[in-house]
Amino acid sequence: MPPAEHIRQIQLAGRQLLVDWADGHHSVFHAVWLRDNCACPECRHPSGQRLLDTRTIPAGIAPATVNSQPGGPVEIVWANDGHRSAYPPAWLRAHCYADSERSKRRPRPSLWGAEMQARLPTATHAAIASDEAALRDWLAAIAAYGFAILRGAPVEPGEVIHVVELFGYVRETNYGRLFDVRSVVNPNNLAYTGLALGGHTDNPYRDPTPSLQLLHCLSSSASGGENTLVDGFRVAEALRAEAPDEYDTLTRQPVRFRFQDVDTDLTAEFPILALNPLGELIAVHYNNRSPEPFDMPPAIVEAYYAAYRHFVDLLESPAYQVRFKLEPGDLFIVDNLRVLHGRTGFSAAGQRHLQGCYADRDSLRSKLAVLNRSLPA
Repeated sequence: MPPAEHIRQIQLAGRQLLVDWADGHHSVFHAVWLRDNCACPECRHPSGQRLLDTRTIPAGIAPATVNSQPGGPVEIVWANDGHRSAYPPAWLRAHCYADSERSKRRPRPSLWGAEMQARLPTATHAAIASDEAALRDWLAAIAAYGFAILRGAPVEPGEVIHVVELFGYVRETNYGRLFDVRSVVNPNNLAYTGLALGGHTDNPYRDPTPSLQLLHCLSSSASGGENTLVDGFRVAEALRAEAPDEYDTLTRQPVRFRFQDVDTDLTAEFPILALNPLGELIAVHYNNRSPEPFDMPPAIVEAYYAAYRHFVDLLESPAYQVRFKLEPGDLFIVDNLRVLHGRTGFSAAGQRHLQGCYADRDSLRSKLAVLNRSLPA
């Protein structure tokens, strides 16, 4: 049986190229799209960057001729200027923009709840530091689930930065390149107390909000202080199923978050549930410690509070939580725009000292893509 990217039939219909594939799929390619994606040396630099300016393509662009030999590229000569373009069948199939094909190319997160407790994504520091395949698998778990755990990192101050450097760069903030999470006198943040913290997004008062957070355990002799994680995307899906109007309310109305101390005054405004133009959830911004008074039309205040309560009730439900206690040398990383992290309270007796830092997921995704193309599947 021929592969899916084998062309069974091709025909020109006005300014559209119609392609029937060996697996029965049908593609329609518009002439302007084909001309815009010519990959010849005149139109694309060896670096892969474009030389062709889309604005220069005539509005009525059309092929003069189309030719395709079995196993060869689809060759087009353009009517306006005689330019020649060639498109490998595999490239055309990979970039078909039929709805069914486009949906396959959009990554879908692997949503989870409390059942994840039995299969926490975990790797060892020794493995990811010495084996690119192990690093790829760890990064892939973060991309899929929004978090992962690392065991056996050196119990040394600053080690969390070295872990980030395995895939990207530290995002420096007013807290510094790294920060210490432990009880202090006169704290400027509740994280620096022994109080319990519910699931939250870090730094929602910052635009852009850091998209990755890492926490590395240096000491853990205090009782309590278990870490909790919740898949905010999973909880949002539960809210949409139970109360679609409340879900819509949390996607439409922004909340202003603020942090201030002697040296800093940060504000940013986001909806609790942020969508992209296609209506897909792309970020959760929730931190009960840092919102400003809700500023919204009077007509929606009651409905907004009802939606807010419902969402937070789900966040705090054991049905969606996993929890674990870090031991010295353990580290975890979260997608800060998806997985909300918290902790149980801990005793003043003993020590609990974590070091953390922020990073951005674009560098993680870049490193993962490079490893995927350089390593065997």
